[in-house]
Amino acid sequence: MKKRLVIGLMVMMGMMGLPTYAQHQIDSVFILVNLMDDGSARVRERRDCQMSDQGTEGFITFNNMGDIEVKDLEVFDEEGVDYEVEEEWNVDRSREEKTGRCGYHRISGGVEICWGIGKAGKRKYYIFYTLTNLVKSYDDYDGFCHSFYEAANSPAAFAMVNVCVDVDSLTREDARIWTFGYDGWKGRLSNYVWARTDQEMRKGDAVIMLVELRKGLLHPDVVKEGTFKELVKRPALEDSEYDIEVAMGDTLQNGALRSSLMGGETSTGHEGRAWQGTINESNDGGGLDWGLIGVFLLIIGLIGWAAKGTIASDRAFKKHQKQRFADLTELMGGKKWNELPYWRELPMQGNLLGSSAVLSAVMQILKASGNNPIKGVEFSVQNLYEAFILRLFYKGGISLDYDTDKHGKTRQLFRVKEPVKPEKRPNLDVTNGATSYSTGAVYGTRRRQVNDLYKGLLHDDGIQYMLQDLLYKAANDDHLLQPDELRIYVKNNLERLRPMADALYMMANCRKEDSSLRADDVQQVVGFVHYLKDFSLVSERHIEEVNLWKEYLVYASFYGIADQVRKDMKKVAPDTTKLDQLIPPHQVVEDFKPITTALASSLYTAHMYETAYEREQRRSSYSSGSSSSSPRSYSSSSGSSGHSSYSGGGGHSGGGGSGFR
Repeated sequence: MKKRLVIGLMVMMGMMGLPTYAQHQIDSVFILVNLMDDGSARVRERRDCQMSDQGTEGFITFNNMGDIEVKDLEVFDEEGVDYEVEEEWNVDRSREEKTGRCGYHRISGGVEICWGIGKAGKRKYYIFYTLTNLVKSYDDYDGFCHSFYEAANSPAAFAMVNVCVDVDSLTREDARIWTFGYDGWKGRLSNYVWARTDQEMRKGDAVIMLVELRKGLLHPDVVKEGTFKELVKRPALEDSEYDIEVAMGDTLQNGALRSSLMGGETSTGHEGRAWQGTINESNDGGGLDWGLIGVFLLIIGLIGWAAKGTIASDRAFKKHQKQRFADLTELMGGKKWNELPYWRELPMQGNLLGSSAVLSAVMQILKASGNNPIKGVEFSVQNLYEAFILRLFYKGGISLDYDTDKHGKTRQLFRVKEPVKPEKRPNLDVTNGATSYSTGAVYGTRRRQVNDLYKGLLHDDGIQYMLQDLLYKAANDDHLLQPDELRIYVKNNLERLRPMADALYMMANCRKEDSSLRADDVQQVVGFVHYLKDFSLVSERHIEEVNLWKEYLVYASFYGIADQVRKDMKKVAPDTTKLDQLIPPHQVVEDFKPITTALASSLYTAHMYETAYEREQRRSSYSSGSSSSSPRSYSSSSGSSGHSSYSGGGGHSGGGGSGFR
């Protein structure tokens, strides 16, 4: 018993360091993984944190990497400061010495990327890096099993990982996903698969993703002998909550995919975890081992004491969110969002981007305070394309045309007028407030480049001009544009068009700061959304409203609720007058899907483009004066929707802990 007490006291002594790191708080971790054709991945992370005065650095550990290398590191913060990259990171420096710096720290069995914490307070860290050879080719499928985030000290309250493939869309036959190590969900949407938590993470939790890809989507450099099923999938699925026999199969008896658990129809849900414990009988006297229980209670007490800083920080954070919600309620006149009176005119005098920035701020406050946000509304660059192409169509900037190809098949063309550049005026006064890192926010020198190149054009008329100018230049001399011509034009001008693509991503994901919200704007924007969502329920209409239906659909497209509004317009159209001046609203957006899809896929490529000079500049920063043109990279020397499985996930690369110290 004495030995146990000594061990217990040693454990308690070892835990004395907890207060230092418990004071840090990671509110959220967003990770965007872009899979390249050669099997490498460009990873971009955003970590929203509350930093204390303790500790010196943040870190991400990579273990079990095999032939995967970690390289091309970049770190920014919320002020756009580019951190200086160091080839050999010295962990034994002060906080001040590490500020504004990042680098590689080689450890036994892997590598860490580290960055200086810098000042205390509310911080955002953006960490970019490349994983070579993440996706490998096997006899049956391509794919990987990788831990993208593992909680060490200061576990994240929320984590989300999106893995993107550069295609127009992913079907269930193209990509399948299983996830492990956390309580939450997984799924597939558009051209990416995703994983997200729905409970606060604890130390040791991880977001592990097993992704199986149809051969031909990518062309990985690394080719393995054997099957993905046996070499990767089976080790990952063993001891998991998935039905391994179903997951390992290819088809059900009716021909439906068996191994795709994204749809949830064959997956088993994970409803949470429970701590299990037993009280053993003492070997000394046959009763309860009170000495061991006493040590256990002391440890529990010490944990409670150590967590006081976290609890206090959590209370302060919740108090802050409560105050934000109270301030918003005051701006809305003491009403809930769906109690505000309808606003039937265009909000903020027809300022589409400005209204979206206000609505995004309102929704973020509602969500952060634990209240239900306005359901169905979402912002994306795809929605921006739909809204502005539709507005161009209504204003005569582009029109639909048709012809017949050599095979006698009718094809859709877009006739584009030469744009007139608008007069410059102040840019939209917003911040890049994307709530998910998958939205492709823009930081650092590239953001400054956008602000310099497009000064006076980051507003409704400027964005409309930029898109019309792009379509006009991509078209032939007859100014008739096909979607494939647009893709080819962008592909041939990636470097020149990247700032424009960056600007569009910024505008699609902008948000007003809380302090700049005005009551009139909030009530107009939220009242307008209330009106659009209840469109078919409103009995009284006026001709002035009918004349605005075109713009209603523009706004609904940007808000992501165009399908609902189109259906509602179709329902009430027989009850209105003078509809001959209105293009049938239930047809328009579908007609423009080909061009908006081409814009989304091609400009995404431009947004992700990196020049050879930029790559070389980054590489030279690693060389520390070496004449070698290649950077040092590090790796280990050895080596649709449903629930995630907390257990399983064996055989993955990556992981090993992530946090602050």
